[in-house]
Amino acid sequence: MNTEILIGKDYWKHEREQVDLPVYWKASEVSNHHVGVAGTTGAGKTHWIRTFVGGMPEEVEVDIFDYHGDIEIPGAHEVLFSEATRYGYNPLVLNTDPHYGGVRRAVADVIETINSTSRKLGGNQESVLRNLLIDAYAARGILADDPSSWHRREADDDEIREIIARHDWDSLRQVYPTLTDVIRLGKRKLKALWMGIDDGEPGKRSLSAFDEYCRTMQQLNKTRSRLNATSSRMDEEEVARLEKRLVAMRDKAKDAHSLFLDEMSTGMEFEEAIKYNSKDVMLSVITRLENLKSLGLFTPNPPPFGQARIRRYNIKPLAQSEDELKMFVRFRLRSIIREMMQRGDSGGKLRRLVVLDESKMFNDEERTNPINRIVNEMRKFGLAILLAGQSPTHFSSDFIANAGTLLLLNLATSDWDDAARKLKIDQKKLRYLRPQMSGAVRMLEKGKTADFRTVSFA
Repeated sequence: MNTEILIGKDYWKHEREQVDLPVYWKASEVSNHHVGVAGTTGAGKTHWIRTFVGGMPEEVEVDIFDYHGDIEIPGAHEVLFSEATRYGYNPLVLNTDPHYGGVRRAVADVIETINSTSRKLGGNQESVLRNLLIDAYAARGILADDPSSWHRREADDDEIREIIARHDWDSLRQVYPTLTDVIRLGKRKLKALWMGIDDGEPGKRSLSAFDEYCRTMQQLNKTRSRLNATSSRMDEEEVARLEKRLVAMRDKAKDAHSLFLDEMSTGMEFEEAIKYNSKDVMLSVITRLENLKSLGLFTPNPPPFGQARIRRYNIKPLAQSEDELKMFVRFRLRSIIREMMQRGDSGGKLRRLVVLDESKMFNDEERTNPINRIVNEMRKFGLAILLAGQSPTHFSSDFIANAGTLLLLNLATSDWDDAARKLKIDQKKLRYLRPQMSGAVRMLEKGKTADFRTVSFA
């Protein structure tokens, strides 16, 4: 890959020696293809996004997450994501590779997606959601421990409605479940809990009888202790009443447990009985899933990108909710990561570039953040990321340390101190930056010192 992109001319070479020395970004010489572009509004970030994307060879795929809806790239196929278009991704579609995909990986992705928001799941909620998702897969015959069962096909909302209307359950088992299926399953489990029947299994009746027997025994022991201390006639009568009740509860628990044992068929009935033992937790999980579904981003209606090489995700309508943006972008990045890992080692060749504007929304120091995974782990698989933001302080420490290229445009004076400290750059160099006229670039090139160079764009 011999791609070269002109960054500008060496500023000081021109100032001191009147020599125009061009500074190029050379794909074959940088240590990796990750790029960070930082500058205030109007400094030229969009121009540099277009420059880098336009400079990519024809064999490199590009995914552009367009926060402002203004990154127009020649040849790019744009899809608008909104409540009106209802384009999205079904989070339950599996990557069927036994090493990088499967049921557990998909379940973990859904949980991590929700936990990337400001309202993380509690421990009990996470457990219930994991069980619901696994059971939704199992209902379609998709088993976590059987990779041969992972192969199904995608179907959009319209096709699924038609299949259900025909009562064609065999065809339904051939498609992946959706969030609607998980919500429907959760409501059925919740109804069973409220009715005390454990979704048709006799195990719940046995557990209910056992719990009642235990409560009666606890009450009897408390009353006996009080009677020993007070010798109260009332307590004596209460003890007699509770002893009779305890015998009745014991017989009821025995009968219920006997029935439970007689009707066991899989050996997993007890686990099924305790998986969903909290109505409040189940209700809260269903509410979170309904909210997630209502966003319209996680629907079985994939965007019509077709075979487009440059895919522009216009996510401007989602900008009103930071949580929606995070969920959507991070879910897609995780999917892209697995797709590239499944393709195997690229031998150092760039195969795919992800472009993410307004990186402040999506960056943090978490190791599991897909941005940090891309910059730390994905070079060998041919995946690179271009981050754009208003300040380099919005980039994670991992990104700053490992990105092959950092391009600084004009920065706000209030960011100079933090930027100089985080980038280990002389603050004087930041003073020379002028909007769309000059910048500072650091490229980690083989055999060269990785210092920031001031460049002129004129």
